Amino acid sequence: MLIDRLRPRYSLRSMACLLRIAPSSYHYHHARIGVDKYAGLRARVARAFADSKGRYGYRRVKAALGTGVSEKVIRRLMAEGGLSAHVPKRRRYSSYEGETTPAPGNLVNRDFTAERPNEKWLTDTTRDQGQRREGVPLADDRLP
Repeated sequence: MLIDRLRPRYSLRSMACLLRIAPSSYHYHHARIGVDKYAGLRARVARAFADSKGRYGYRRVKAALGTGVSEKVIRRLMAEGGLSAHVPKRRRYSSYEGETTPAPGNLVNRDFTAERPNEKWLTDTTRDQGQRREGVPLADDRLP
């Protein structure tokens, strides 16, 4: 548009008066043309996203650019460009850890009597669901 090219030298009011149009008509047509005021920023956002190998979201892209543009603008530009950060899939819980080890040998052989103190140390490996008592040692002198 002619007015856009001459705008650095002359004021909008003087050019509108010379061309016999209202300044509001200029603004109306200028908005209809659809000038992208974020064209340069759009390219910088795409470059910063590509440099991060698709890992950065809008917050880190904004931090990488270091501009005074709001996060909402960065979000909108990324959404319009189809740039979304890669989010790793959530791993499901699995208690399987591979092959199970063989059970240790039964050294006590269900004989819990001891002839002197500290001869046999035992533990209860059952799990009490109510109070989370795991591995409670039993005294060998109190066994029947």
